[in-house]
Order: sequence, then C-alpha cells, then structure tokens
Amino acid sequence: MHPQFPLQLTKGAILRLSLLFLAMLGFVVWLNQSGSLENAQLLETLYRQGNYIEAVLWGLFALGFIIYSYKRNSLIAKRKNQITSVIFILFGLSDIVEVQTGAWWNPWWLFLWKASCVLGFIFCFWDYLKSHYYKNN
Repeated sequence: MHPQFPLQLTKGAILRLSLLFLAMLGFVVWLNQSGSLENAQLLETLYRQGNYIEAVLWGLFALGFIIYSYKRNSLIAKRKNQITSVIFILFGLSDIVEVQTGAWWNPWWLFLWKASCVLGFIFCFWDYLKSHYYKNN
C-alpha cells in the first residue's frame, strides 16, 4: 500500500490559487495604468505594511504550532512542534527588522538570519515528510 502524498492539491486549493493569481494579475494591470510617482509611494506602503502583515502571519503559525505541541503525547513530537514555532517567531521578527533596514539582503546578518530560518523550515518539512512516510508504511 502506497502512502498518500501529503502535498496533493485539492480542487479547492487549485481554485484558491487561481483566484490569487488573477487578483495579482489585476493588481499589476492597475499599477501599469497609474502614475509612476503614485506607484512608488504605493509600493513603499505595500512593502512596509506587507512585511508587518507577514510578521503577524508567521506569529499566527507559531501560535498554532505551540498550541498543537501541547496536544501531542510524545515528548519528541512536542519538541519538534515547539522548535518549529520558534523558527516561525524568528522569521516574523526578521520581517519587522527588514522594514527598518529596507531590504532582506542588507545588512548581511539579516540575510543570514532569514536564510537560517528558511533552512530550518526545510529541515522541519523534510522531517515531517520522513516521519509521515514511515508512519504510513
């Protein structure tokens, strides 16, 4: 028996992603029809507000993982969820710092901070896939 792949897209997910793509395409068309000075100010505002929204979003993910960790029976599963929560908090904080510095790649330590968080996410996801695969075999 083969395990079901955990990243299988449902029809609902495809619909939501298609709507998001269309909304982004509409935004690009709208920006092209606006004035360039207005675009620069709008993009700066979107950049700042978007990073703050991202920070809140990562914080909500962290909250979800920390709550889920207390529902787990295994100490190892609890710790994995708590570590994932800390990585999400750190990534959210890096977005707040990014607003202050103006770029995710400058200063160099912010780039390393974000890159280490991304590596942490990759490791956590790989660990999840590995444990999910072995659990279903």
